[in-house]
Amino acid sequence: MEEKSKTQKPNPNPNPKTNTAKKKKKKKKSEYEFCKVCNLNHDQGQRHKYFPSHKSSLSNFLSRFQTKLSDVRFFLKNPSPLRPELASKNRFWCVFCDSDIDEIGSSFACYNAINHLASADHLKNLKHFLWKYGGGMDRVDAFRILEADVAKWEKNCISLKSDTVSSSQGAIGPEIGPLNGMSIRYPVQDSMKPQMLACLRMILALCYLRRHALTQIYGI
Repeated sequence: MEEKSKTQKPNPNPNPKTNTAKKKKKKKKSEYEFCKVCNLNHDQGQRHKYFPSHKSSLSNFLSRFQTKLSDVRFFLKNPSPLRPELASKNRFWCVFCDSDIDEIGSSFACYNAINHLASADHLKNLKHFLWKYGGGMDRVDAFRILEADVAKWEKNCISLKSDTVSSSQGAIGPEIGPLNGMSIRYPVQDSMKPQMLACLRMILALCYLRRHALTQIYGI
C-alpha cells in the first residue's frame, strides 16, 4: 500500500469544472454587431475589417465622404456669404460622428461644417472609426480640417465682411455706369482683394441681367 501511494501522481487538473467552462467560452461565438460600412450585422468581431468585401466597401465609403469634404474645402479656401433663404439647403452629414450639420443662422457657406470638421469631438470619433473599421490611422488628416486652416479662413471671413461694409457705406472712387438709369460706385485701390473684385463682377452681371430683362418685358 505504501508503494502505491508513493507512485501515485497528482491530478494535473485539480478543478475539471473550471477547464470545461474555459473551453465553452472559447467555443462561444462573438456577439452580433452592426457594420455601418457594409450595412450588415455580423458575429466576426475585429476579424471582419480584414475581409476583402469589407475593405472594398470601406474604400467606397471613405471616397464618398472625401467627395463631400472637397466641397467644404472649396468654401474653406473661398469664403462666400450665405443667403438666409439658402441656409436650409446647405447641409452636411458627418458619417464619423453620425451628425447632421445644418447652416441655419450661418453668415458664410459651410460655416458650421468647417467648425465641426475641425473640432475635438470629430477628431475623437474619426480615430475611433478608423480603429474599428480600418482605413489607416495615418490618414486622419485626410478626413478633417486643421485648426491652422480654420484660422486663415476666419481671417478671410472677417476681411470680406469689413470690405462689404465699407463698400456699402458710400462711394470712394469713379462711377461705373449708367446702366438703365442705375449707377454703381466702388473703391479703386491697388491693394483691392480678389474677393472684392469677384463681388463687383457679380453686381455688374446682375445689373446687366436686370437691364436685359426689362428690355424683354417692357421694351426699354
